[in-house]
Amino acid sequence: MKVRVRLSSLLRQFSDITKEPDTIEVSAPDALECLRVLVNRFPSMRQWVYDKEGKLLPSTMFFVNGEKLLADEFTRPLEDGANLFVLLAFAGG
Repeated sequence: MKVRVRLSSLLRQFSDITKEPDTIEVSAPDALECLRVLVNRFPSMRQWVYDKEGKLLPSTMFFVNGEKLLADEFTRPLEDGANLFVLLAFAGG
């Protein structure tokens, strides 16, 4: 199944994707697997989305076709042609 993945601008910097198009086509059944494929393709992303034990950081968020996925939905099957947006949410002050 093919999914169109768009990365937040912050995450794009860490993934070496700095030029258009801003969408990457990935073959994967769910959001977590899409991210795994991207991290394998762009290893510099790993430190920004996974902790040292390989667990997904809570700052990583997924949106499918504009709707935010809850943590228990990250492995929900995606439809062919779905749009997945991966966002790193950081706060500061």
